[in-house]
Amino acid sequence: MVRELFLLVLGLFLLIISSQWLIRSSVKLATLLRITPLFIGMVIVAFGTSTPEAGVGIVAAFKGEKAIALGNIVGSNIANIGLILGLTSLLRPLGVKKSIFKRELPIMLICTFLLYIMSLDLLISRLDGLIFLGLFLVFFLISYKGGKKDYDFKELQDFSFQGFLKNTTSLLVVGSVCMMSLVGVAVGANLMVKGGVGLAKIFGVSSWIIAITVFAVGTSLPELAASLAASFKKMPSISVGNIIGSNIFNILFILGTVALIRPIKIEQSYLRFEYLFLIFITILLIVFMKTKYRISRWEGFLLFLLYIFFVLLITGR
Repeated sequence: MVRELFLLVLGLFLLIISSQWLIRSSVKLATLLRITPLFIGMVIVAFGTSTPEAGVGIVAAFKGEKAIALGNIVGSNIANIGLILGLTSLLRPLGVKKSIFKRELPIMLICTFLLYIMSLDLLISRLDGLIFLGLFLVFFLISYKGGKKDYDFKELQDFSFQGFLKNTTSLLVVGSVCMMSLVGVAVGANLMVKGGVGLAKIFGVSSWIIAITVFAVGTSLPELAASLAASFKKMPSISVGNIIGSNIFNILFILGTVALIRPIKIEQSYLRFEYLFLIFITILLIVFMKTKYRISRWEGFLLFLLYIFFVLLITGR
């Protein structure tokens, strides 16, 4: 048990640190290569914040641990709303841009319903994966077109450029950091999956339970840190937009990629509770945000309580 726990913690630590450096080095590298700021924010940063989920999902798929791949995505999306936005808005009420409310929020809800519909036959096939990836391309084009009007790259620079990368102009240095970070993500995800599967066997619980709780919270820690930092720096568009974008990215891109690697079989029980809870908390978030385009402290507290309730029910089954 000690060995499995050590692997899980070490993998999670390596995954989080590597993900942070990956996003920073990727943004810096793209800036040095004079890539458009809008593309940097919408593609590189979107992928960077979801790197832990992507790493775990892809590694789990190759290892045949499909329950971990799916459970981590569903659990992360629930944790992003209940745990991260809940805690962040408790510290400081979160405002949201009207453009996010009118564009990204409805897309996130559609993606969540689509996940449920695609799972009704208890299989997310390779064809389903292709559909998800195709829809991700459509989402990117829609967001790129709309993002030209309201994208603030200076806000992203202030948020992402930290440490020695802030002043360096060497492509070799930045590129090396980027590559080492990718290796760190792969190694960390592999250790985390190995440790998590081992713990599930020791405690006699399913890999799904481990993935939707422990893995989900663990891989969502970068989003939590980013959202808290953005809140303290009074950058609500990054705090809220990062979470919404991550949830969309998790379903369309990561789950689409995982399904292409290996089709995912789904238990009927997932549809009766976990999926429905994800739909419920997503709708609740939209209802809260519709009130003056913000999430108040009491609304954040309710989201957080709902997440605790969800975890207690899952672990108590």
